[in-house]
Amino acid sequence: MIPLQMALTALCLISAVWLVVLIIRDRTPDHLLLNLMAVLEIGLVVHLVIGIVHVASDAPARVSQWEYIGYLIGAALFVPVGVVWSSGEKSRGGTGVLLVAVLLVPFMFVRLADIWAGGG
Repeated sequence: MIPLQMALTALCLISAVWLVVLIIRDRTPDHLLLNLMAVLEIGLVVHLVIGIVHVASDAPARVSQWEYIGYLIGAALFVPVGVVWSSGEKSRGGTGVLLVAVLLVPFMFVRLADIWAGGG
């Protein structure tokens, strides 16, 4: 699951740089960026499924399974919520919301690692 998280984090960071450029240029997300968001979301759904299977079969007793699954679901929901919110706001603010959404995903991965380590 770590290689998948690293790949998704890289996609998030590439998207974040792209979004900062769009904010500076006062542009809204284009179709290419929205396609990248779709690829990111597909990866997050795959991560969700793998994570649920992983926590159901391999989780140590100290891991709160429901908390872990909740964070997996939350990480998968940030991007679509950000895209919908961003599409409704045709200004820098909408692009900024999408930037915040893609930057929150790697932080959710850090929290998932913390929960798995038992630091819940």
